Amino acid sequence: MRLTGKVVLVTGSTTGIGEGIARRFVAEGAQVILHGRNAERGNALRQELGGGNAAFCRGDLGDAGYPDQLAKDAPAAFGRIDGLVNNAAGNFISPTENLTPGGFKAVTDIVLGGTFNFTLSAGKEMIQSKSGSILLSLIHISEPTRR
Repeated sequence: MRLTGKVVLVTGSTTGIGEGIARRFVAEGAQVILHGRNAERGNALRQELGGGNAAFCRGDLGDAGYPDQLAKDAPAAFGRIDGLVNNAAGNFISPTENLTPGGFKAVTDIVLGGTFNFTLSAGKEMIQSKSGSILLSLIHISEPTRR
């Protein structure tokens, strides 16, 4: 329970690595703001983790205005954000040679643009409130397809 009293926002936390990170923070006593594009999964995980320990914000970090909105809305869940884990990602399970320019743009809009924009927005909120730190930034790179 090393993180009792801390509030951590984990982007892309409704599946995979992000879900595991969110679960671990709750196990260590933190309150977690879950984030993802799928409201059904996000709300189910929020309930599973215990309503008082978790909140859920739905949205796509690839949408240009969403990172600013999330940085303003997320603290309402528990009053502040003490830590941010950038985990949201997008990828297409496809051989590279089949990835279209539009598909590549969708991935970079989330992984690069979303991470940068949300870190900037959340960081400004943290500076203003004199609380918080950016804990971790993850980018998932798939292994190449072997034939």
